[in-house]
Amino acid sequence: MPKKSFVWLTMMLCMLLPLVAACGSSLSTNTSPGTGPAVSAKLPAGENIYVLDGYTPQGVANVGQSIVAFHPGSANATYTLPAGLTSMDHHLLVVAKAQANLTTISVIDTQSGATVRTLTLAGNYSTAGQDFNNAVLSMDGHWLALRQLDQSTSRTTIALVDTQAGKLSKTIHLSGDFDLDTISLDGNALYLLQRLNDGTGHYYVQLYTVSENELYQSPIVDKSELNDPNMTGTAVARQVAPDASATYTLYIDTSRNIAFVHILPLDPGFPFARCINLPVGKSSDLLHYYTLTLSSDGATLYAANGALGVVSEISLNTGGTSNIYSDQIVATDHFNPGVSSVTSTDKSRMLRNGAVLSSDQSTLYFAGLNGIWSVKTADLLHGHGAFKHMLGQQSFTGLALSANGKTLYAVDPASGITMLAVPSGQTQQVLQAPARSPWDIEWIVN
Repeated sequence: MPKKSFVWLTMMLCMLLPLVAACGSSLSTNTSPGTGPAVSAKLPAGENIYVLDGYTPQGVANVGQSIVAFHPGSANATYTLPAGLTSMDHHLLVVAKAQANLTTISVIDTQSGATVRTLTLAGNYSTAGQDFNNAVLSMDGHWLALRQLDQSTSRTTIALVDTQAGKLSKTIHLSGDFDLDTISLDGNALYLLQRLNDGTGHYYVQLYTVSENELYQSPIVDKSELNDPNMTGTAVARQVAPDASATYTLYIDTSRNIAFVHILPLDPGFPFARCINLPVGKSSDLLHYYTLTLSSDGATLYAANGALGVVSEISLNTGGTSNIYSDQIVATDHFNPGVSSVTSTDKSRMLRNGAVLSSDQSTLYFAGLNGIWSVKTADLLHGHGAFKHMLGQQSFTGLALSANGKTLYAVDPASGITMLAVPSGQTQQVLQAPARSPWDIEWIVN
């Protein structure tokens, strides 16, 4: 197996969503080609969607992002939240902002927009950005780890904050250059990326046990490659087990043209991982269109790349960590994505939550280079899935399903948020949205 990377993007923790600018004064309806009568996409009653406003293409720094909550039937925001990290259920939002060597941490109730508590730390820390190098939050929102900004490569300071008690729990000092990756539910296990700074981009995945004040004796590696702890590459998507027992991160390494899913049990007593290689094409230009989604029971993972034209189904071991080798690709299906050319915009487009399963788990929807693709999940095992293409004249960065499972939202930073009827996908409505440049819908509340 090629060498792999370990830069995780905690999907769940800060999967904040982008919204788009208003697209007219009323809802407009179009009908896509298809068989049978068109089925109108109806506005879900009483539903609020939370969108990350402030799309950021690849290679551009994140600036001025916020989360906008609104009802799809209204062009006005219910309220606006600062961008930060969220708990797995999205009920809590944690934001850290630094000014004059002091950092203010705010804990916010996302359903009301009210600030629950605040505290101030000495030093410069931040939750800004869409990776987790400088900040991670436990799945329940209880434990926040922050990496001191602007430090040298010879030392790292990490602040561990108890957001429920509203206090600094511990300050950790490490020799070397470490980034944050993720944190266990109890806040006792910190997973770190140790940058080697050897000119190769390599780094180690390390486990720091808070109660013992020490790093584990060796880096965390794939059980099948114990002699090779080096990692390379960039994380582009992440999913988390429903019980928060493991993270599944999709990495790409464009210099080597490889893609893989890294499975990490969040169990300090089992400091090993599992890497599963994914299909790639002749060129690495389209690897960043890989996206990831998890079945509702946590047993099946789908890795899809609508630009390369491939979907892989991964069966997950959900019976514990003792048989981690049972995680494997059980099906891979290819289709013609119809890609004839790739523009500079295509190469820099960044997906967030680019795939979603229907509420009955029978259909997988995912963004492509252009438009949205869908396939029946049962057909993947037989290798003859009938892939359907919708809205091929548009480009999307994120997908989400309404709470009632009848409407698919598709986010385009340039033209707005489109509603499609499920399962027909034939009729769409372009929503007015109180956001400048939506990136994705992170969560939905009914």
